[in-house]
Amino acid sequence: MSNQKQLISPLVVKQTRDFTGLQETNNLVNAYLTEPEKVGSILAYAFGKQENNVLSLLTGGIGNTLTVNNKEYQWDLHSENERSIGVSVTSPDGGTTPGIGGMPFRIYLEENWFSNTDVLVADDGTQVRVKGEAYQDGASWVYTVELTDPNKSFIDPSQIAQNARFSKDYSTVAEYSSEGGGHGFQTPITLRNTLSTLRKTFKVTRNAAKAVMVVELHNPENPEEKTKLWTQVSEWAAMSAWYRELDRHAIYSILSKDANGFHNLKDGNQRPVITGAGLRQQIAPSNRRYYTKLTYDILDEFLLDLSYSSRTWGGETHFVALTGKMGIREFDRAIKDHARGNNITVTDSGTFISGNGESLDFTGYFKTVHFLNGVSLSVKQFDPYDDIARNRTLHPKTKKPIESYRMTIMNFGTDAKGNANIRKTALTDSEMMMWHVAGSTDPYAGVAKSMSTMRASGIDGYDVHFASECGIMVGDPTSCGELILRLS
Repeated sequence: MSNQKQLISPLVVKQTRDFTGLQETNNLVNAYLTEPEKVGSILAYAFGKQENNVLSLLTGGIGNTLTVNNKEYQWDLHSENERSIGVSVTSPDGGTTPGIGGMPFRIYLEENWFSNTDVLVADDGTQVRVKGEAYQDGASWVYTVELTDPNKSFIDPSQIAQNARFSKDYSTVAEYSSEGGGHGFQTPITLRNTLSTLRKTFKVTRNAAKAVMVVELHNPENPEEKTKLWTQVSEWAAMSAWYRELDRHAIYSILSKDANGFHNLKDGNQRPVITGAGLRQQIAPSNRRYYTKLTYDILDEFLLDLSYSSRTWGGETHFVALTGKMGIREFDRAIKDHARGNNITVTDSGTFISGNGESLDFTGYFKTVHFLNGVSLSVKQFDPYDDIARNRTLHPKTKKPIESYRMTIMNFGTDAKGNANIRKTALTDSEMMMWHVAGSTDPYAGVAKSMSTMRASGIDGYDVHFASECGIMVGDPTSCGELILRLS
């Protein structure tokens, strides 16, 4: 594993029962422990590809991991400073013709957000200029304003009535003025999450330890460059299950802390069992919508709404929808229905239909769609949503899990500093811990054959332990959402 660019593409696995020629330094686990910064992402990538562990692939598998020094961590979400402020009380000024003849009039707003010289715009586009600073009257802030347009007789009274809104356009001043308009500033929202401690243990019997496999890693930049590592078959199976559990934790985990800051879940020794919020819990509740039949228009409108919240995450906005087999089918049908309804010719290398005579093939389905304004969406199959063992509520007609129709839509964009919106989080030096406890058999030293051999366990084999202090962070929860099937 000396090449830092080593990646798995493709992953070739060969099984053998012969230990001959296998060196301790070439063991998969040993490589993981000695070069975790390389092998950790490689294995996440490998199992993401092989086992369809999408979150592992899209986060840790491509290096999107944030290392933190404390189990509890926080980050700031900077909100937009461009705001509209609501009218709290209907203004008593002006009767039916407020501002007539250029007369100043008052508006009563919910916040002290604007300053002297600011030009404000009403809901109907009418502009007014602030004269002097606002003063407080009860729960309202009172602004004295005048119309900017000399050709406008007065402002519609509805525009200064309760629940109307004003925003700032700009500030205008006279020549040789001593000050300009102010700037409203909204402090960032602070979000906090905590890491979970995950563990997995499996046992390897003396006979099972004899079954090993060779993992061949290819460098995609140089296909001739290969690295071979070996591992026990049982170890590989456990590791595969481990990455599936990491994916399920990343999306399903529920924050264990209650409203008072207490972790009520305890182990047998009354120590708190701490878990952080997964991806689904972090998504803004307002961004969950229901559909009975997925359509192009539903996708277009929903993504457009999400893109308004996503503008801080770069230019073109690309969303990824984690969904099940049925969600992928619904997505494909929705796009094809839209194409047919708009007389669009749908082609895949020229056409969906190929061949001739009795040997016709119908191929091609949609997995990515580009909408207006640089917004695009790709669907990726997420195996946990198809797991019938976990998702036992079935569609009455298709008999497939209702969860398979769910689309968890995530913005994988980056901010101005290059930080991914969605990142795996891990405690320093604790993203992936692995160790073994030797009994009659040691995965490196083999079977104990002498009274002088010291081992830590009396089992006829050995134990392997996995552990991780990890979580997932959604930088901007408002830029992600879910489309959920609702039966009619």
